Amino acid sequence: MRFSVLGPEGTFADAAAKAYLKTQPYSNVIFDYHPTFDQVYQAVTGENIGLLPLENQLDGYVSATLQRLQTADVTEIGEITIPVNFGLVANVDHLNKIKRLYVQFKTEGQCQKLLAKLPNAQIITTSSNMISLRQFLAGEPDDAAIIPQSQMAAQTAKLMLANVADQDDNSTRFIIFKAKPAKLSELSKVNLKTTHFKAPLFITPASNDKPGTLYDILGYFAKVNLNLITLMSLPTKNQLGEYAFYIEISGTRDQQEGLFATLREIAAKYQVHLLGFYAD
Repeated sequence: MRFSVLGPEGTFADAAAKAYLKTQPYSNVIFDYHPTFDQVYQAVTGENIGLLPLENQLDGYVSATLQRLQTADVTEIGEITIPVNFGLVANVDHLNKIKRLYVQFKTEGQCQKLLAKLPNAQIITTSSNMISLRQFLAGEPDDAAIIPQSQMAAQTAKLMLANVADQDDNSTRFIIFKAKPAKLSELSKVNLKTTHFKAPLFITPASNDKPGTLYDILGYFAKVNLNLITLMSLPTKNQLGEYAFYIEISGTRDQQEGLFATLREIAAKYQVHLLGFYAD
C-alpha cells in the first residue's frame, strides 16, 4: 500500500503518518512524498491512503486542506494528532544579523514572537519545514530557517535556538483519507470499533442571503443532541458572498442512527458533502 504525505522525509506530516501506522494493522507500506497539498491529493488512488494537515493548535485550520476537501471526492478514515515544536538555525551569531529567514507557511503563524524580533529579515515561505532546512543549508552566510525541533541535534549552525514556537504546548491534527466519495448510504452501515465517532462534512445553502439559514441548519443537530465541535464558513468560489459551512460532528455509537437520519433530512433541503465517519 502507498501512503502519500507531504515531504520530504522528516516533516511533521511524515511523523504523523508513522504515528498513525502504529495504530493500524497495515503492512508493506510504501511512503510516497510530495511537496504540495494538491500533489498529495492527486497521488492517492485505489486502496492507497493519504494524509494532510487539518488543524494547528496555535494557528487554526489549514485553509489549503479545507479548500481541497470542499470539492474533493474523498472519504476520511481517521485522524492523528502529534505534538509539534520548532527550532531556529542561522549562519550568523545574532538575530539582528539575519537577512533572510526560510519558514513553512503554516509554521510562520506559530512563531510570531520570534518573527517580531526579526523586523529587518526577509521572510521566505516554503511548502514544508524540511524544505526550509534544505534552503538554509544551500543558502547564504546571513540566512536562517525555522525547522522541526527534532532536526536540531543534527545541525551545527552558528546560532541555534530551541523551542521557538509561541508556546511549548503545541500540536497539529492530520486527516487520513482514501480517494473515493463518502456516501451516506455506505457510511451509515459502518460498525464502529469505539464508542465515539467523528463526522466531518460541508453544507452549502442554495443562497446565503436568506435570514436564519445557519439557525435552521443548526436546529437539525440540536433536535437530536448532536455535538458540533467545529463550525466554519468558507467561500464557495461560485460568486462573491456565497459561503459553505464546514462542520465536524462528535457523538457516541448510540447516536449513529440519529446522525444519518438527520443528514438525510438536511440533504433534502441543502447540499450536503459528507467527508467521512470514523472512530474517534
